[in-house]
Amino acid sequence: MYTAKDLAIIIPTKDRPEQVKRHLLSLAEQNCEIGRIILIASGKDVLDIIFAFKGKLNIDYFRSNPGQIKQRNIGISKLDNTTKLVATMDDDATYHKNSINNMIEFWNNSKPGIGGVGFNIINLPSNNHNWFRGLLGFSSKKNGKVFKSGFCTTIANVGKNVQVEWLNGGATVWLQELLKNNHHKEININWAVGEDIIFSYPLGKRYSFYICSTAKVEIEEVIINKEPKEFYINRGISLYLMGLYFIQCNKNLSLTHFLINKFIYIISLFFKSIIFRQKSKYFLAIGIIKAFYMNNNALFRLKKINLFNTKNTYMLK
Repeated sequence: MYTAKDLAIIIPTKDRPEQVKRHLLSLAEQNCEIGRIILIASGKDVLDIIFAFKGKLNIDYFRSNPGQIKQRNIGISKLDNTTKLVATMDDDATYHKNSINNMIEFWNNSKPGIGGVGFNIINLPSNNHNWFRGLLGFSSKKNGKVFKSGFCTTIANVGKNVQVEWLNGGATVWLQELLKNNHHKEININWAVGEDIIFSYPLGKRYSFYICSTAKVEIEEVIINKEPKEFYINRGISLYLMGLYFIQCNKNLSLTHFLINKFIYIISLFFKSIIFRQKSKYFLAIGIIKAFYMNNNALFRLKKINLFNTKNTYMLK
């Protein structure tokens, strides 16, 4: 049987002291004693915030170079046998009352073979399935489903406990042995969209994954204001490259389905940019097209190359 003392929480952060403060405050307000909190910061020092929670939370603080996956891996390297469960959390998460206790209760009532359980992020859109989007390969009745194209349905805001095929790297509790035995590869790209899917999906074939509906958290909604066109073009490039890399890593997924999915997505972006007069969607589509042409020679050699080798692909700077 697990207790909250068996839980370690790893929190990477960079230059976001207010988010860290809210995160730790919501942990201090849980009705349980959490075993260990490992905070890894780059950029601005948050030691003064940690001192404010002395005697309330057991926090180990480390400094690191930037990189969320890099920082998370450092946190994993600091684990010991005192904790059996490990939560990897984004710094902007805040926990609802009894969220940790509800998570621990879920683990205690689960069958053997479970490897990870996600928190229920309730302030993100729920799974909104419709037949037309389903026909195009962008929707399913199932939460956390991974299509052959690499497209994944949401795991947020679920109404009941659900089994899923992937988990969020910033809101999940894992078995420590899973994290210790499966290194999370660092990817040299500015916007590592989908890195949690790349890590978790193959493991979901060996372990059972769930979302616990009563373990509720919220994350900060980031509103992107008007940015220069290069910002959205680079995001489109990242979106394509990370999706292509995901396909490369999983033989059961299909490059053909991936390309068809991206073609339909590009058409929808152009359509929305005209209807809603959103230039951001136009430049996002341009970025995806640009990434395709940058890698067109690599598409037929996926088994022989590393898409994130600087000799073979475009690198975001």
